[in-house]
Parts: sequence; C-alpha cells; structure tokens
Amino acid sequence: MITRRQLPKGLVLLALAAVYTPASVDGKCVMTQTCVNPDNVPDYDKCIPEAHPEPQEPQAMTGGNWPRVVGGGKCISDADCSDKGRCLDSACVCRQDGMTAGPFCDQFAIQCPAYTASACCSWQQNQAMAENFKLLASVFAKNSAGGCDACAANLMKLWCGLVCSPEQDQFMQLAHAWPSTRYRPDPLTGNERVKVLELVVALDKDFTCAVFDSCKNTAMASMAAAMKSSLGFLNYQMQVGAVGHGEYMTMQFNASRDRSFDTSVLKCSNYSNVATMRATLPTQAQLLESIVSKSMDDKQCPCGACRATCDTHNSGRSHVHVVDNPISMFAGFSTKLVTAVYGLLVVFLIVWKKWKSR
Repeated sequence: MITRRQLPKGLVLLALAAVYTPASVDGKCVMTQTCVNPDNVPDYDKCIPEAHPEPQEPQAMTGGNWPRVVGGGKCISDADCSDKGRCLDSACVCRQDGMTAGPFCDQFAIQCPAYTASACCSWQQNQAMAENFKLLASVFAKNSAGGCDACAANLMKLWCGLVCSPEQDQFMQLAHAWPSTRYRPDPLTGNERVKVLELVVALDKDFTCAVFDSCKNTAMASMAAAMKSSLGFLNYQMQVGAVGHGEYMTMQFNASRDRSFDTSVLKCSNYSNVATMRATLPTQAQLLESIVSKSMDDKQCPCGACRATCDTHNSGRSHVHVVDNPISMFAGFSTKLVTAVYGLLVVFLIVWKKWKSR
C-alpha cells in the first residue's frame, strides 16, 4: 500500500486539486416566451415573457419556428414567397431586410446569430426582437440624421445578450417571487394597467458607460433628463420602452464582473473594427448604412456624440459612483412628447410598409 508520505509532492498536489477544484458552473435560462403577439402589437395581459419556475438549460436555435434557410423554396409566382420575396428561376429569393427568412420567406430571420448554438431565447422572442430592432434602428441609427449606427448596434447587442445569452442566470434574477409579474402603467400609450414580467439585471460598469457614450448625443437620448446618465439611459429603454411589451427590467451595477452582463461595444468615434466581426452582430445591425459600407472612413458618428463619459473605461472603474437616491427614471420625462415621437414613427412605418408592398 502506498501512503501519502510515499507519493511525490507533485502528485499529492494534483490529487488534492482534483478533489477540491469546484466544477464549472454552466449557465441557465431565467425567462422565455411561448406566445406571439401578431404584428408585435401587445395585448397587455395574455402574451408576455414569462419566468421559468426553475432555471432551464439553454437550447440551440433549431426546431419550432426557427428558420433553417433563407429562401430557396420552389415557387411559381411571387405570391408563393409570402409577398416578402421574389420568385426567380422557380426559387424564392427573400428580401435582404434582416427580418425575412424561411424557404418561402414566411419566417423571421435569426436576430442574434452570436447565440445560434446555445440560447435562452425562444423563436417567439426572436420574432418580437425582429420587430423591435426595426423600430430601434429607425430611432437611434443613421449617422447623417442625428443618430449613430454604433449606438443602434450596441443596443441590439445588449437586447440579444439579455434575452438570448445562455448564461442568463449569471446576471439576471427575478425582481419578486415567481412568477414575478406586476401591473404597471405604460407612459407611451396611457394604458394604466399593463402586466409585466419584472427582472433585475446586473451590468458591467465599463460596458454600460461605453454603450451610453455611443448613444448619449442621439436625438432620442436628448429628450429626457432621465437619459442623461448611463444607467438612466438603459433603464429608460428597458422600462419605459419595454413595459408595453410585457417586460420591466431594472438595470444596476454589480461589483462582481463574473455576475454582470458584459460584451464588446462598438465605439462611436471609430468602429472600423466591425469589418472583422460583422457576421456576429445582430442581423439587422449588419445592414445599417455605415456598417454594411465597404469604406472605413464612414465608420464613425458625429464628433459631438463621442465624448467619453467615464474616462477611458478601465482602471478598476472606481470613477463610476452609485448613489443611494438616484434621479428618478421619469425626471424630465414628457409623456406627450415621447408619445408623439413614437406615434409619428409608427405612422411612418405603416405608410412605408404599404408603399413597399405596392
């Protein structure tokens, strides 16, 4: 019999490491959605995201109504391609709009390709994100019209990460006991009783500041005092902007980087590096004007939009301070103004959609 005293010291250490090294913790899913709101119009009660009673395993984006291909279905006329594509040489060719997929162009394209192999989002959530990303791009994108393509892409990446990341339980938790639903008013529509799933999300400080830097001088971000800070800006998107679709997320900083959401960010002052990572961006972000451009000279937003808020986003992040009584989310918020802007955008999208269908 060989005793521990007889074993070489190196083998003893290896044996102890094998015994005491904790197993790696795999990510789990906190929420999902199993219903669809046609045309992404919320019903305010029946169809909203829902919390899992217990964290679930992430799944690949396959099966169900996840698309396997984009076009290629046999056709005789354009009508066989769901009016979202053309029938060329007896095969459907879908629109390249970042939303359309399926052999007959009747499905929604995968919005978050970075998570295709393992994701927490359902195909129903993918469909909702497709519609929401279209609106998001119209509000925050286009460098030449008061927006910033880097900002729009970063916000899409944030949504993709929050909804689809296979490590959702590492940065997201229920705000209340399961099922963690409450009723809240929707400032954008005036509806006083909207059922929402309430969640708390921990964000990395540097990531939050970098996203804010890319968005803070866009036309939309200048509309309310509540959007003048990094957390205020993102909370506005995840609360005021999302409550009508059944979600209410409270964003906060977490001292532990391992327990907070973080991902790469496109810098608005120069995002020419996007050329090497474009395929991993959200599908609609890949089609933004300056991102799809082959030129490197247009991959920057107006200079005034790129002054850093949080220094250079390094050195321990001690420059970001969290106060006990922050400014209210609705400070400076004008319901009439924001409702009017969103209303005009909706009207524009409806008119544009009808014009495109001619």
